[in-house]
Amino acid sequence: MNHNVIDPGSLEIVVPKGNESIRWLEHGYPSALARWHYHPEIEIHLIRTSMGTMMAGDGMVPFGPGQVSLLGSNVPHNWISEMGPNEKTSIPNRDVACQVLPNRIQALAQIFPEAMQIMTLLRRGDQAIVLNGQSARRVASILTAMGAHHDLDRLIDLLEIFRIFVQAPRGEWTTVVTPGYQPEASAGMAKRVNQALAYIKAHIGDRVTLEEVAAQVAMDPSAFSRFFKKAAGINFSEMVCRLRTARASLLLVTTDLTIAQIRTMSGFRNAANFNRRFKMETGTTPRAYRQAHYR
Repeated sequence: MNHNVIDPGSLEIVVPKGNESIRWLEHGYPSALARWHYHPEIEIHLIRTSMGTMMAGDGMVPFGPGQVSLLGSNVPHNWISEMGPNEKTSIPNRDVACQVLPNRIQALAQIFPEAMQIMTLLRRGDQAIVLNGQSARRVASILTAMGAHHDLDRLIDLLEIFRIFVQAPRGEWTTVVTPGYQPEASAGMAKRVNQALAYIKAHIGDRVTLEEVAAQVAMDPSAFSRFFKKAAGINFSEMVCRLRTARASLLLVTTDLTIAQIRTMSGFRNAANFNRRFKMETGTTPRAYRQAHYR
């Protein structure tokens, strides 16, 4: 058995409107579209607002407002937002995305050899590309405006987005998924993953144990531990620590709470462990992070 194979989540059926081949959509959070899932379409995705954790394939990275990413065909993905004190229970219009089937781009490249660079980009998209800097800002502007465009204008928008990804300087992009990652479909896995993630997030300030989360999805703890590592790409305790750090990062930059209060609200039981984990995830201390990012 290959224990490096990761569950791809649940299949999403994407139905474009009319005769359009490029689907544009926006949605808030929580949403039926905001879950661990995959689809055959390539997706260009923008987070308009909020902070949290992006999951793609077997990788996890923090995200913030303005994050732009390109996900290859059938790469499972999810963005888990940390809710700020003033955001209550939802974040309207958090996400903007466009989706297109790769065979449409392949057909274009067969006619126009100049488009072969896009096919190279899409192969790299199997590792989930995240843009930053000026490249991310340019794509975000085009992707947002695409919602009001149709027909040829929408196609031109998509090609311009691809051009920016292709020509982005090496310092303005990174990948999330391990090279050689191969998802394997497994019925029912996605539902359990999403149940587990929802429970962890709802109890992130408490002492969340593997045993209690396993009970939520009706699994033996040992079996759940193996299942979770296979499905999420990291072990259970690592996932909890990363989500706790994401919660702390948000509170540090959006509230005047003391660092001790934030540590407790994020579920860390002692200062030494909090500081060590926070620096491991962000590269800096909680105090320095607040000074650099406080809004």
